[in-house]
Amino acid sequence: SNGSGASDAWTISFYLKPGTHTGGSKQTIFYYGDSDHDNGGHIWVYYKGSEQAIYMEYGSKNNYVRLKTANSTLSVGSWANIILTYDGGTTGSSSGSISNYYSRFEIFVDGASQSVINSNGNFGWSSGVDSDLIRLGRRASGNDYMKNSTKLDEVAVWGSDETANVASIYNSGDPFDLSTLGSAPSNWWRMGDGDTFPTLVDNVGSIDLTMNNMTVADIVNDVP
Repeated sequence: SNGSGASDAWTISFYLKPGTHTGGSKQTIFYYGDSDHDNGGHIWVYYKGSEQAIYMEYGSKNNYVRLKTANSTLSVGSWANIILTYDGGTTGSSSGSISNYYSRFEIFVDGASQSVINSNGNFGWSSGVDSDLIRLGRRASGNDYMKNSTKLDEVAVWGSDETANVASIYNSGDPFDLSTLGSAPSNWWRMGDGDTFPTLVDNVGSIDLTMNNMTVADIVNDVP
């Protein structure tokens, strides 16, 4: 749902190794929400190489709040840990409250909170987010694939706001068994470690992912 408080909060964490910084295309990292991207609610996290920026869009195509990292903190060929948090507070469509809506979200890179550039469509999204799809590397209702040899690892999701635990999750850039945290994730995909193609096993939950239009060679020996 939307804005009920702690019960609606979430956190997403992953490691990203950007490929070549060319073009302005959007490379989807994480998509969760309605199968109708244009009209349904979703959480869409993507990367634009030309700006070396992480984007987070919450809402629908025309009604959304969007955060973009303001500084070019990502480098070609270097792993970075990205954590995004939502505190569960109200978002909506009132122009007078847009600053409050933005404040619900935060982006961290390698454990440090980032300055962001905010934008919106029709002053935000007041509805919930449907649980139709979860995708890595491609959004719903379109392409926007992850490409240019960009790599993704250690994807984890919490049904809670883990802002206070960012340092523990980041762990100085040394991936570890996230299930040992006092506040363990709800879902955690190691993206290859111990997996058998084409299944990416959920190490703490029950949502296994299936690799589509890929081969076993797309699981590579390259870790943070």
